[in-house]
Amino acid sequence: MSRSLHRLRHGVLPNLRYLTGTRVRRCRCCQRFSVIVSLSPGDEVKRCLICGANLRYEMLAEQIRKLDLEGKTVVELDPSSPLRQILMRASRYIRTYYSPTEPAGSVRPDGARREDVTDLSFAAGSIDLMVSSDVLEHVPNLERAFAETARVLKPGGLHLFTVPPRGRTRRRPVEDPEYHRDPLDPAGILAHWDIGPDAAAIFSTETLRLQVVAGPEGADRRVVWQAERT
Repeated sequence: MSRSLHRLRHGVLPNLRYLTGTRVRRCRCCQRFSVIVSLSPGDEVKRCLICGANLRYEMLAEQIRKLDLEGKTVVELDPSSPLRQILMRASRYIRTYYSPTEPAGSVRPDGARREDVTDLSFAAGSIDLMVSSDVLEHVPNLERAFAETARVLKPGGLHLFTVPPRGRTRRRPVEDPEYHRDPLDPAGILAHWDIGPDAAAIFSTETLRLQVVAGPEGADRRVVWQAERT
């Protein structure tokens, strides 16, 4: 109850002035006509009233629908995203969450599996598709995260992801902290990275190729990234 009251007081009430941006249209994630409720000047808190998707999830949904998930193993670095109904079409769909105190591979009562993107418990070459949305900017050792992505993906496997768009890639200085909204923590979650268009040149390796595959779109200039196991 206290978390709901905090969200209402600090996340909803101050932003009611943005309701004029609310629209009725077909959601690109759940593909149903819906009210896209606006509670922000940008796209982050413009969400489908049916599935909860905002622009970044809608863009990811369109990219995922281009893929054949039959017979595939899919891992999503989110236990409860709006993409769940699409990704469940895969033969094996694994929802994950992160906890610094719980053992790797442990499973919650809701079926979500504890994973650390810098130290995944999956076997090498066992995953066809990974999906994450605004996760990687919070990983201190981003190079290690991409190395683990390359390790667990099958050849030709993909990691589709979004990150808040920035002008250039840099490790954020500790004296300039930036916290993003976190449904599990009212204080927010610290961002360790700004990630810009130069990320492809910085993080691509002989075994993992990064590129932008959709966007930019919207007021926030959102893009979808793809990391492909070569």
